[in-house]
Amino acid sequence: MKTVYASVLAALTGAIMLTAPVSAERIRLVNIHGYAVIDNQHLVLNGGARRHYLVTLRHRCSDMRFGTQIGTSFGSTATITSPHFEYIYTGQNDMRCYIETIEEVDDLDAARALILERAEAEEAEAEES
Repeated sequence: MKTVYASVLAALTGAIMLTAPVSAERIRLVNIHGYAVIDNQHLVLNGGARRHYLVTLRHRCSDMRFGTQIGTSFGSTATITSPHFEYIYTGQNDMRCYIETIEEVDDLDAARALILERAEAEEAEAEES
């Protein structure tokens, strides 16, 4: 009887693992102390002289460019596995802008280049369709 339960449990566990989101990567944010807004959907969080994190929001956040201060739903040092419940707080109109992805980049210029590269790839894909 135990082997039947074990095989059913193994099958269910396998099914759950197959349906888990692939993008659930873990990122460790260290000593966040500043930021640079790139556009209404992207910003870079600074964590010391050598740590930079590109944050891509789910949707455009129009208040982000006008906020003199931006807050996060996490502390200055955090480990985030999946940022889907995390957000940027603009302070304007009590706006919460939910995060799609957070990824480490070399610097602000690298973040801008990555955003441009992705936009060009999307544009090329749209033209092919």
